[in-house]
Amino acid sequence: MKRLMIPALVVALLAALAVWWFSPAQQIKRRTNSLLETLTLDAGTGRAARQMGVYSLNALLAAEVELDTPTIDQANGTFDRADLESAYTWLCGQARQMRFDMRRIHSIEVSGDRGTVEFSLEALVELPTYRPADGGYRVTFEWRREEDTWRLARATWLEENP
Repeated sequence: MKRLMIPALVVALLAALAVWWFSPAQQIKRRTNSLLETLTLDAGTGRAARQMGVYSLNALLAAEVELDTPTIDQANGTFDRADLESAYTWLCGQARQMRFDMRRIHSIEVSGDRGTVEFSLEALVELPTYRPADGGYRVTFEWRREEDTWRLARATWLEENP
């Protein structure tokens, strides 16, 4: 009887881990982190290495993405995935560096095929002549489940008071 307890306990723990790992909230959290890592461009990396992120970006974005940010007027509106990929490609060639470091997740909510992540991040977008983003921001990502994966449908960010 004791011999069966250990394997049964291991199977139960593995099942619980699998349920947690594949839960919608954890999937959205991992996709949020993946998007921030994709958008981060370290100083000194080559353009070709930077543009590899376009492939990752494509897998994370919905066909249309709504952006809302008071800090960069040109970044407001609804954009096709191709437009955002083009903008990212331009940034790969122009930006000295872009950093998006998540500081804290405030909430993750999932309702059916929609999910929302609210978090704080430290952002730096350094272009040759100015920094359109530099400081702390409160960000909301709205994810939509499409086919077999979660895709970003809306992103909102506001400056946080220091």
